[in-house]
Amino acid sequence: MAVVEFRINDLEELIGKKLSRNDLEERIPMLGCPLEKIENGRVCYEIFPNRPDLLSPEGFSRAIRFFFGISKEFTRYKTKPSGIKLYVDPSVKNVRPYVLCAVVRNVELTDSVIESLMQLQEKIHETFGRKRKKVAIGIHDLDKVKPDFVYKAVGPEDISFVPLGYKKQMTLSEIGKKHEKGIKYIHILENFEKWPIIMDKNNDVLSFPPIINGELTKVTEKTKNLFIDVTGINERAVEQALNIVVTSLAERGFDIETVEVHNNKKRVVPDLSPKRMKIRIEYVNKLLDTDFTKNEISELLCKMGLGFDRDVLIPPYRVDIMHEIDIVEDIAIAFGYQNFEPKVPKIPTISSRILKNEFLGKVREVLIGLGLQEVSTMILTNKDDNSRKMGVEGEPCELLNSVTVDRNICRTWLLPCLIGVLTQNKHRDYPQKIFEIGKCVLLDKNKETKTTDVDKLSVVITDSEISYESAAEVLDALLSSFEIKYKLKKSKYPFLIENRTADIVLNGGSIGFIGEIHPKILERWDIEKPVVCFEINLDYIVPK
Repeated sequence: MAVVEFRINDLEELIGKKLSRNDLEERIPMLGCPLEKIENGRVCYEIFPNRPDLLSPEGFSRAIRFFFGISKEFTRYKTKPSGIKLYVDPSVKNVRPYVLCAVVRNVELTDSVIESLMQLQEKIHETFGRKRKKVAIGIHDLDKVKPDFVYKAVGPEDISFVPLGYKKQMTLSEIGKKHEKGIKYIHILENFEKWPIIMDKNNDVLSFPPIINGELTKVTEKTKNLFIDVTGINERAVEQALNIVVTSLAERGFDIETVEVHNNKKRVVPDLSPKRMKIRIEYVNKLLDTDFTKNEISELLCKMGLGFDRDVLIPPYRVDIMHEIDIVEDIAIAFGYQNFEPKVPKIPTISSRILKNEFLGKVREVLIGLGLQEVSTMILTNKDDNSRKMGVEGEPCELLNSVTVDRNICRTWLLPCLIGVLTQNKHRDYPQKIFEIGKCVLLDKNKETKTTDVDKLSVVITDSEISYESAAEVLDALLSSFEIKYKLKKSKYPFLIENRTADIVLNGGSIGFIGEIHPKILERWDIEKPVVCFEINLDYIVPK
């Protein structure tokens, strides 16, 4: 997930409404954007990976206008031809094959606009664009170059240009070794013999995607016309990123013009016409257990920026809507989850609580009684957090087509997730005592799915002065309350301090670990105070 920061006065200008404290703290988060903080005239929200259109103040304010009922007409974006062409050379086919472009004219680049444009570009790169590998965006001053353009691949030593932020020419190879962005992103291209560039009619370099733009086309407050390129390895994602950027700029009143992209066949982009999807009224009401009429559904869809005639009209920036169920979710958000009333099921049945869930509930009660706070984190994570930062190795269950690089595997344990919570809450009061009971996924070749789910419990405690004994006291109180007799056996873990570490042993086998987290691990997570922890596999102690 990405945390975005907006100027409150900029949002208010774009929305056309003064935002109250209640709007910022209560109403806007109901759209699905948790509030992070309000400070110095700015507000920060957390944006889920499926809504990259909310990463800019323009897109965010557009969503709020509909959600608050200020805008009630479906947005249709107008374009006109720029007459500019971009030719795609076959040499890029095996390197970075897809490129789409647009022209934006009559722009007014105030500080707010430049700030929002830079934030949108970088946030898309880091999330939707998978750190520029899947998608990268270039934004240029169109008046400083000569159309038409060509996108081709060249040898790392064949072309020189002045990269953004520098004053002297460098080859592509030198940029990869010496430029800040080159060092960070050259790994995307280093296995290829030729690297992609975009050049104009005068053979001036606009961009070396996905690494860096040229200084020649640097955007300033004097820029009046923009040329936007989006390159990547997935054509659909490239198109979606371009649509998000240009529709955000259109919200400022800027003019969008199309470009002819010639790659085997001519394609005119961006295509900002709405997509259509059928929705069944009975399907919506069955899933939500409601009795919405067609008109009521139309009004709810309008609150989410969607249109409705005989089909649902999906604006070009809503890249998250791929199935009828996504529309049902939007209807539920528009109606308000807090407005759904629980009902007794209409199916006659005799029910009872699951024994395991009863036990897990009692574990929660004990830990809360001991002064700990329960948290809930996502089961999806990434290898960097799950393994590298913790100094461990392992083979997790990987997602085949993840939406974002930050959520591309299933977690194998809970401790990294809780440490991540501590990182995000360094500004909160201490001591911090938190726990989580949650599912983890382990590979298991003997299962039909090749995986097995396990329930684990993890506890972390942090304060200015904390020791192993603090965690041991909680562990002992917890297990003793269930009359579980256990032993602690000296052990070693790469993420825990030696001689302050033990295995939690039950019936001769380890069910978890306890110890003080090593300072080098805390440094990787940017945590300044000591942390103690324990984690156990609850499946070993659940009553049968």
